[in-house]
Amino acid sequence: MRLSTRWVFGIGAALMVVLSSGEADAGPGRSGWYVGGGIGVNWTSQIDQTGRNRDVYCYPDSGFCSTPGRNETIPGYRWAYDLDLDAGSAFEISVGRMFNQWRLELSASQRNNAIQQKFKDIALLDGRRDTRPPGNMVESNGTFNIDDLTTRTLSVNAYYDFTDVFARITPYVGVGLGVAFVEVSGVHFSTRYADTADQSRDLSGFDSRQDADLSDTVFMGNLYAGADYSLTDETALGMKLTYSLMDDVEDAGTYSKHPMHQEDPAFPNHTTFSGPRQFSVMLTVKYLFGD
Repeated sequence: MRLSTRWVFGIGAALMVVLSSGEADAGPGRSGWYVGGGIGVNWTSQIDQTGRNRDVYCYPDSGFCSTPGRNETIPGYRWAYDLDLDAGSAFEISVGRMFNQWRLELSASQRNNAIQQKFKDIALLDGRRDTRPPGNMVESNGTFNIDDLTTRTLSVNAYYDFTDVFARITPYVGVGLGVAFVEVSGVHFSTRYADTADQSRDLSGFDSRQDADLSDTVFMGNLYAGADYSLTDETALGMKLTYSLMDDVEDAGTYSKHPMHQEDPAFPNHTTFSGPRQFSVMLTVKYLFGD
């Protein structure tokens, strides 16, 4: 568990200590089970994507070496992209129990966002950056894109209800800790080389392609705020705000075509997506049971 979820845990522990100080003076107790659900919209912060491999090839448009091909002075490559995410859908189901002004809950949720990928940088693993040699007529035509970020979470949550503020409206705050099953789908990269000065020159051996779905399971923390309106003694409608923090998402993929396949048919690359920060607004409904 890294800093992000430790930070959320610390906030949650402090919140519970402060709020529980008033528990002894609480009014008439509440108890009972409930089930709930919610649907709404979510926003995800910009994510940095970084990757690396141990490719030792010097490419035809490169200034690192005079002769394209395998070169032991090449330690591998690293690259970076910025990912902008569109607003997406969010839904949640939950089951919980009330203990006077406290609620303890188990929830499962899913959030989905489309991704816009923007190229940022490429260099060798040791930090050196390439410069195209004068007169080099080789073009590299690269394409890249990512489809979606899908986040499925399982979380244990604790809420404190302010039951004495309004007659039928109950504001609340809460914290949650759990795991996120994160999938980045439709990760595509391909590049093709062509010599514009000599169309007969075959450079297809340097072409590469990857199509993959990358995934990881990471720790996460949630902060909640919202309010419920009691329609009946058993049913409540509400509005819920959720702020989620997650650890970095990391996975390894393979290429369907790559010069390094001559040495390793399963030649891998490693990708890291910086920990997403998500904010969602959901319309919720709860059904309350007796003890």
